[in-house]
Amino acid sequence: MICPKCGEEYEDDMQCCLWCDAPNPNYGRVEEAERKVGSVQKRNQGEINGFDYLEHSDEVDFAQRTSGYVVFKIAKFEFVKTVVGMLFCLGPFLFSVAAMFFVEELKSFWPLWLLVSVCFAICIFVLSRTVLAVKWYKDKFVLKTLYGETELSFDKSVFAEFGYEDDKGFSVCLKKGKWSFVLREKAFPEVTKMLCRIYDELNPKDLVLGENGSVYAEFKPLKRPVAMGWYIAAFLFNIFIGLGDILVSDSGNAAFAFLFAAVVLICAFYHLSDVFKIRWYKDKFVLCTRFGEKAFSFDKSELQKTKRDEKGALKFFFKKDRGSFVVDERVFPEVAAMMKTHYGVE
Repeated sequence: MICPKCGEEYEDDMQCCLWCDAPNPNYGRVEEAERKVGSVQKRNQGEINGFDYLEHSDEVDFAQRTSGYVVFKIAKFEFVKTVVGMLFCLGPFLFSVAAMFFVEELKSFWPLWLLVSVCFAICIFVLSRTVLAVKWYKDKFVLKTLYGETELSFDKSVFAEFGYEDDKGFSVCLKKGKWSFVLREKAFPEVTKMLCRIYDELNPKDLVLGENGSVYAEFKPLKRPVAMGWYIAAFLFNIFIGLGDILVSDSGNAAFAFLFAAVVLICAFYHLSDVFKIRWYKDKFVLCTRFGEKAFSFDKSELQKTKRDEKGALKFFFKKDRGSFVVDERVFPEVAAMMKTHYGVE
C-alpha cells in the first residue's frame, strides 16, 4: 500500500500509515469482499485425498480398503505403439554398430554411424521410460516403468506442467529429481484428468487488493504459454537462409525458406492472443494477453460462442476490439466451471 499523504509504502492490511499515521483508505475492503465473493473464488488448501477424485464406483469401493490402491494400466494401443517404436529404433541402432566394427567398406564412415547409433540409443532410452502403470493411493501415486517404481506425492514438491495439442491430446509432465515422466491422455485418461484437478486446486488463488481498492482472484493456466522467442528465432533464421540462397542464385530454396518464415509468422500471430492469466472480479473478469488486458462482463452479449472439442472439454470464445480470445476448460478448469454457472452453460 502506498500512503496517499506521504507516499511511503506499508502493508495493505494495516489500519494506518507507519510514517504519518494517515488512515488506510482500503482497510477492511478485503474482508468485506471475502464475505461476498471469497466462497466462490478461494479453494481449500488442505490435504489432498486422492480417493476423492476417483469417479468409478467399483474403484472407489476397492480404494477405501486399508492401504488399498487403484491400478491404472496404459492403454493397449499406446503400449503397442511404444513397443513397436523401440523395435523400430533397435534395427538402425544395431546396423550402425555393425557398420562401425564389422563391415570393412563402411568403417571409414564411423563418425556418421556413431552419430546415428547415439541418436537411436537415446530414442530407445526415452521410449523405455514410458509409464506402464499408475498405482493411485489416498495420499500419493506411484509410476511404474521398466526401471522400477517412482513414488510421487500430491504437493508442490512435484513439478507439473500441462500441455494441450489437438493432435496429441492432453498430457502431464511430472519431474522428480533428475527424472521426468510424461502421462498422456490417450494412455492414461483417468489419471491425467485427476492430476489436472489436483494441481489446479494446489495452485494458490488468494484474493488480491488492486490499486483502486477493487478485489480480484488471479488464476494462472495449467498449460504454460507458448514462448514467442522460439518463433522469432525461427522466423529470423529462415529469413537469413532465404537471403543467403538469393545471393547464391538458388531461387527454389529461397522461396521455400521465405514460405516457411511466413508460416512461422502466422503461427506466432495466432499465439499472441493466448490467455496467460485471468483476473476474476465480482462483476467482471479480465483476460491478460500479449495484446494487453481485455475486460468482459457476465453479459451473454460478450460471449461469442461455446464449443466442445472431441474430448468433451468446453471452450468459451470472446471477441473484443477485433480480437478473439479463448478460455479452455483444460487450461483454466476452475474459471470454466464458474463461467458455466454465470452464463448458464450445461
